[in-house]
Amino acid sequence: MRHTAPATEDTTPTGSLPGCPHLARLTADFDAHDPYLSPDLAVDVHRAIRTSAPVSYSRAHGGTWIVSRYHDVRAALADHETFSSASGVFFPRAAGTPRFAPLEYDPPEQTRFRTAMKPPFLLPRVRDLHGALADLVRAHVTPIAARGHGDLIAELAVPLPLAVVGLAVGFTEHAQHSIRELTSNTWARMPKDDGPGGFWPAFTALFDSEIRRAREQPGDDHLSLLVRSSLDGRRPAGDEELHVMLVAYAIAGHETSMNTLAHLLWQLGSRPDLQSALRGDPSLIPAAVEETLRLWTPVDHGTRLTTRPTVLGGHEIPAGARVVLLTGAANRDPEVFPAPDTFRLDRGSNRHLTFGHGIHFCLGAHLARAEFAQVLHELFRHPAFTLTEQPTRYFENGRHICLDRLPVRFASHDEGQQKS
Repeated sequence: MRHTAPATEDTTPTGSLPGCPHLARLTADFDAHDPYLSPDLAVDVHRAIRTSAPVSYSRAHGGTWIVSRYHDVRAALADHETFSSASGVFFPRAAGTPRFAPLEYDPPEQTRFRTAMKPPFLLPRVRDLHGALADLVRAHVTPIAARGHGDLIAELAVPLPLAVVGLAVGFTEHAQHSIRELTSNTWARMPKDDGPGGFWPAFTALFDSEIRRAREQPGDDHLSLLVRSSLDGRRPAGDEELHVMLVAYAIAGHETSMNTLAHLLWQLGSRPDLQSALRGDPSLIPAAVEETLRLWTPVDHGTRLTTRPTVLGGHEIPAGARVVLLTGAANRDPEVFPAPDTFRLDRGSNRHLTFGHGIHFCLGAHLARAEFAQVLHELFRHPAFTLTEQPTRYFENGRHICLDRLPVRFASHDEGQQKS
């Protein structure tokens, strides 16, 4: 028998009231780094921008163009020749901050980096990792469920993605334990510092240690192969090239997975009906994953720089313009997603833009989806769990939507058997 969960509106508090000055101000001049912009308020701001001025100009940070409708965002992501990533997609950023590969490069450099970086995330490799991935998930879930309570952020959503990227790439346990703190420090400082001295040297020191291990004590992991690989067909990759690849593995490899997993667990802990439906029909798990990716987009936006004058959404945008692509707004565009603020398990095809589109489509999409699904399958081997306290949601670097905690309590085994 197929179970379905009732569609449910996104009822998280928006943080805005009629006439809210922050809503009006941020709609007129969007600034992702505004101290009053929360993930909840951003939903209202996105909706207002998308409705009133889907392609508009903001005076923030020297002037940016804001794009919010699905088809416009998708068109810009598909046109890398006009909307260039080579000046960096994180904006504003401290002068001298290295670009992260392959996302912040254009072809042909982007192609060379991506070719070198993609092997551990190809679908056959992800399938090969299934057993090891299941073991990792079980090792993180079992102690919490056995105890009967815990914080699913601190004990699962944070450490598991770091362990998974370590499994895929070959980062040591020391690196896995260091990456989260270094990432948080980077996001706190990169938008406002004059230079990268407050965050980048710590990352390079960690990467140098990982590179040295891979060169001196090589194994069968991807990093051991990468340090001997060639980007140009003539020489092994240099340390600076390795640094910009490893920082992408380290940050992108855990950040988006951490935040997506956190939101998925938040929904399950808040909605017994949804948890019951997925337990009753595990074939619905992929749909729940995709709706989480769409509705609570883990990376709210990215930026590009125009290489030539262009027209987008009927608006002329000059060459050399910084363009903010509001993925979170595009993923709630009612022209593409009926009842866009509703979590639905029957949407069908995965049309959201969370993993990007075009040449920069997320390298780790296959592994991330496998990771989320495995977490749910493992959790559903244990009694149902309930959220005991609502988390605080916040932005890191103006674009990564995080949860601070997720305290839950599992039903007793007797209660779980009675309800099954």
